[in-house]
Amino acid sequence: MKKGYFLLILAFIMYIIGHIFWSISILYDNSFLFNKSTEIWLINIPFGLFSIFGLIGFLKLYRKS
Repeated sequence: MKKGYFLLILAFIMYIIGHIFWSISILYDNSFLFNKSTEIWLINIPFGLFSIFGLIGFLKLYRKS
């Protein structure tokens, strides 16, 4: 598998993880983890990794074509 495709798959896995955490936080009014600040960081980190991996993956695929 090309490295660009691997990064895109990894990016969308990070998106799914972030979306699951976000959905859980919407369902529960109280924080589902330690506190609200930790919950916000755990939601934002997968979305940040999604954007970084997606950008690098698309750039690698664009250079190959």
